[in-house]
Amino acid sequence: MYKEKINMTLKGKRHLIGLLSFLSLIIGMLIYFLFRDLNNMILFAWIPKPEFAGTVLLPLGSSVLSNILKFNLPDTLWFLSAILFLRFIWFNKTKIQKAYIHFYYAIAAIFEISQVSKKVPGTFDWMDLLFMGIGAFVEGLLYNNFAKRRLV
Repeated sequence: MYKEKINMTLKGKRHLIGLLSFLSLIIGMLIYFLFRDLNNMILFAWIPKPEFAGTVLLPLGSSVLSNILKFNLPDTLWFLSAILFLRFIWFNKTKIQKAYIHFYYAIAAIFEISQVSKKVPGTFDWMDLLFMGIGAFVEGLLYNNFAKRRLV
């Protein structure tokens, strides 16, 4: 009975991580759709762009906070979404989970840095790397302090 309760708690944590992954992906996309011109979005380099993609639905004034909201927060949320998704997939296999997450960190950093080249769509921004690092750090702290704990 007690072991079943522990398994249900772990299952609930896993589902919460999956839900948070999905929500961070959706919120990042929503920020892009509401506040950004989608012409520079890498996704539309491969698939046709919807007609509304050239229109900013809610224009924001230029300030440090609005620039962070428009330009850095979506990438950070997508980055966080992928980390959480990897945690969701490899929930019970922490060594494999950690390896995939570290590999993802490297791929994300390489991809962001490669945007310096004109061959890769998007614009390189040190702030993106900074915010992805902050996002990974905070996610790691929260995961280690809350989600990783198991009832003994």
